[in-house]
This record gives sequence, C-alpha cells and structure tokens, in this order.
Amino acid sequence: MENKTHLFQVNLKGMISLLSEHIYSNPNTFIRELLQNGIDAITAIRSLDESFEGKIEVTLHDDGTMSFVDNGIGLTEDDIHQVLTVIGESSKRDSFASIDFIGRFGIGLLSCFVVSNDIIFETRSAMNKQAIRWCGKADGTYETTIIEDESLPIGTKVILTPKNEWRHLFEYESLKRNLRLYGNALPHPIFLAQGEVREQVNESDPVWLKSNASREELLAAGRKEFHSSFLDAFPIKTDCGKIRGTIYILPFKTQFSGKLTHKIYLKRMLLSEEDCNLLPSWAFFVKCILNVETLSSTASRESLVNNEELQKASVEIGTALKEYLKKVVQTNPDLFHKILETHYLHIKAIAAEDNEMLSLFMDTLPFETNKGTRNFKSIRNSGATVYYTPVLDDFKQIRRIASSQGMLVINAAYTFDETLLKKAAKLFDFELEKISPSYILSSFKDVSYADHPEYTDFEALCNELLKPMGCICQLKFFTPEDTPVIYVASEKTQPDTGKKGSNPVSAALGAFAPKKVQKTMPTLCMNMNNELVRNLVGIKNTTVFESIVHILYIQSLLLGKYPVNDEGMHLFNTSLYRLITMGMHDILGLIHEN
Repeated sequence: MENKTHLFQVNLKGMISLLSEHIYSNPNTFIRELLQNGIDAITAIRSLDESFEGKIEVTLHDDGTMSFVDNGIGLTEDDIHQVLTVIGESSKRDSFASIDFIGRFGIGLLSCFVVSNDIIFETRSAMNKQAIRWCGKADGTYETTIIEDESLPIGTKVILTPKNEWRHLFEYESLKRNLRLYGNALPHPIFLAQGEVREQVNESDPVWLKSNASREELLAAGRKEFHSSFLDAFPIKTDCGKIRGTIYILPFKTQFSGKLTHKIYLKRMLLSEEDCNLLPSWAFFVKCILNVETLSSTASRESLVNNEELQKASVEIGTALKEYLKKVVQTNPDLFHKILETHYLHIKAIAAEDNEMLSLFMDTLPFETNKGTRNFKSIRNSGATVYYTPVLDDFKQIRRIASSQGMLVINAAYTFDETLLKKAAKLFDFELEKISPSYILSSFKDVSYADHPEYTDFEALCNELLKPMGCICQLKFFTPEDTPVIYVASEKTQPDTGKKGSNPVSAALGAFAPKKVQKTMPTLCMNMNNELVRNLVGIKNTTVFESIVHILYIQSLLLGKYPVNDEGMHLFNTSLYRLITMGMHDILGLIHEN
C-alpha cells in the first residue's frame, strides 16, 4: 500500500484562543510584540548602517484605530508570504546575527488578533524598495496589495482596530503606561501621539544600566521603579548571559516563601516582574533590575528557559552578592549592621552554604539564648563549651533551668542555626554540645538517702500524689535556692541496646525496622536547698501536705509557661482554699482561747 504524506492544518481561530488563554498571560502582550518586531527591524537595518538612528511612532487616530510605525528594515513580498502567514516561522531565527534579535518564534504578530479582528501591515523593504500592504483577518484569510505610493518610507506600519471589549487598551494613558512598562529601557526612542500631543515615553538610557552611575543615582532610580526606598544599591555584571543591572537591598524583613517584584529585561525589553530563577534561593532580601542579553526566553517571552546557562548565570549573581557583603563588612560596618539587623536570616542562609562567608560573618550573627539575643562572638567567649538545643519545646524548659545554673544555651530550633553551629565548631575549633532538659536535670546534685532516710518516704508520698498527673518526683539540690520546684516535661529518647556490631546481618536489617522510641516521664524536681521544701518533709498533716504538693506542681507548670487545663486550675484552687480555711480555723481558735 502506498504511503501518503499530508500537511498539518492550522486553525487560526484555535491558535488565537491558545495564545490568549494559555501562552500569553494578558492581552497587553500585543504591545510588547509590536515593540519587539519594531526594535528587531531597526537592529537589522543597523547591521547595514551602524550610524542609523531608529525610532518608533505610535499614533492614536480619531477613528479609534492605532498605527504602530518603525523605520526598520521592512519586509519583502517573499518575507510576507513566508513569515506573516506561516505559524512558527520567523525572519530572525536563521539570521547571521539572530542573537541580536528579541523575537525568534514567529507567533508575535498573532497576539494582535487577541485585541483586533483585522491586522493591516504596510511595509517597504530596504532591500528592494517595493511597498506592500498585507491585510490579515482572524478567520485565517489574508490579502496582499502592491502599494504604488513612492512616498511611503522604508519601514513598517501596523494598523489595528480594537475589539469592543479591548477598547480601553487603546486609550492614551493606558497605551502610554504599557509602552513605558515594556519599552522603557529600549535603546531607541518611542513616541506616542494623539491629535496635537506627541511625547517620548521611554528613557532610552536608564540609570540602572549605566556603569558609571553613582550610588545616589541608583537609589533614586530604584525609588522610581519600585516606589520604595532601599538600604543600598550596587551595579552587577555577569559573563554568563551577559547580564547587567542593579541590585537593591530591601529595608524590611522578608520571608523565604514570599514573592518579590523584580524587573527582568531581555535585550532591554521587559520580560518579567519575577526573578526568572536568576537569583539564588537565599536571595530574598534583594530586588533587582537586570538586563539579559544572551539567555533564551520561553515562547511566551514572559520568562527565561531554565537551562544550564541560566543556572551558571544564577551562580555568578550569587557570587556577586557575596562579594558585595564582604566589601560592605570591610568598608562600611554601620551599613552592614543595618543589613544584618534586618536580614540576618538570609545572611545565615548564605553562611550555611559557604565556608568563606561563614568564617567572615559567623561572629556577627545573632542567636537566641536563654540569656537574650547575643552575637556568636559573645557566645563563644562565654565559656569553653557552647550548648544548644534544636527543639523549641526543649529550649522553653531549659531556658529557666539553665539560667539558674549559670549556663548559656542557644535555641537552635530556627532554620540554619544547627547547621551553622556544627560547621562553625569545625571552623573555629570549639566544643559544641547538644543538650536536653534531662541533661540539665542530671547535672543537679543528688540527695543522700543514707544521710536523710526521711527523704525516701517523702519522695514516695510525692510520687503517689503526682501519679494521677502522669508525673514523677525527684529530690535534688540546685540553685537558685528560692526556686522550690522545677517541672521537666517528657522527651523522646532512642534506647541504646549496647549490641552494635554483634550481628552485622541483624544490624543491617534493624536499620529498616521501626524504631522503638522511649518516652521519659514528666518530672517534678524538688529543690532540697529550698526552705519550704525542707519544711514540707516534716509535715504530718495529710491535708496540708497534699495541698502544698499540688500547689507546687501547678506553680511549676505556670513558671515553666506550660498550659494548665481546667482540672489543674480546680486542683490549685481547691488546695489553696483548704490551706486558707485551715489557717482561718487556727486563727479563730486562738482568738477564742484568749
């Protein structure tokens, strides 16, 4: 059987729907596409004459139409049939200087069909001087006509009549705003006219691209672009991607999960207001205005292709950020401390992945401790061993206990903190020890039951009273003496079997078996240095004894900032009421005796 070859058929209406609903994120895209075509046409003619001065003229007419005119190279009749009517074809893809062009996908002009049912395309080519009019319709048909008017200049004019639902995009202020949004950094002037009014809407030579711009000029440009002040600004330049622009240091704290607005340009045409994966993952403390020259864009030209080149460019930007911070540390300590105070979490993230930055910044980084927030230099100088806990609940317990023992403990429950401490221990060669509440409890001095046999009965009675609370009692000597009890919550521990390596096979299989986690009992630690607790040992009245133990238990929860439920508060109130009532009876008895 003979095989037959067939051509794909393209439904233009379906293609326009695809463009408007899936490829392009908003209908304003047609402005960007017209600007791109105009600038590329000017770039093409400048390859023949470097001194050529290009420009774009956009005019709003009384009949509601808009004309978009560039004085670029224009198209021949062959170009029109090949480029304008073949989906996916581009006159720039195979050009010897295609790297200089913004658009290379051959779908840009179709975006005009999103806002207009008809496109009139008039062009005179610099190559053969012939003028042609192309009229395309959204139903997929088009007509071409030779224009005999010799006065038609070299270049291209696109005329659009807006659909009713998109007329607001063709109003003067709306058009001006969008021309400026996409084309403000383009190197050729863009003029907008309506009636007697004509003005240039772009800067052509923005400050943020100037290599000799001062810090004050860059900060002023940042305020204008982002409507915000910044702590600092510095220029950036990369080899990969040929990126140039300015990075701004934010004056406020940001979250790692938050999204920031940036300005990313491709060949000086606005590409996106997101970072397009150019910034490293930890760089949430900056905004940037960057122009990319040699990286590839996606078909929608709203982002960059995430390839190896882009990843290399991102590494270069990350290196530049690190070098900037190193320079600020050395040349402007006051500014660095402002940056550190605001963005210490992000600087911790940088230090956690880079040993050089860790060495440079570690001593300045703040950490929460049981004695307040301190920089790491003061923590290192406080003792031979640095203590920390990576569990927030443990730190809440340890905070009060450790302070009473004169210990300094870091709360390393925050992102990056434990990683930083472990890396710093190797780098600075100090002793680092992870501790838990039970560690603090075990450091307290034990009582001698042989010297004080009464302590055995006292502890047993306390244990019996605390059993309904799921708590045990321990007697210890600790400071400060005015603290009668300390509550230590339960914690999970991994049992040590003591049989490591005795059976390699079972050891290997054990790695995949469920871990048996032991849970220690909450402990009420009685301070035998405290006068109230010592006197409690000798109390024989059961009601008084039980009431005081219950009150001490609830007090320890409150002091440790643990939640106390309704049942606990009832126990506390009942015990207090008993003691008050008994005291009142004793007082009344004395009164009657007298």
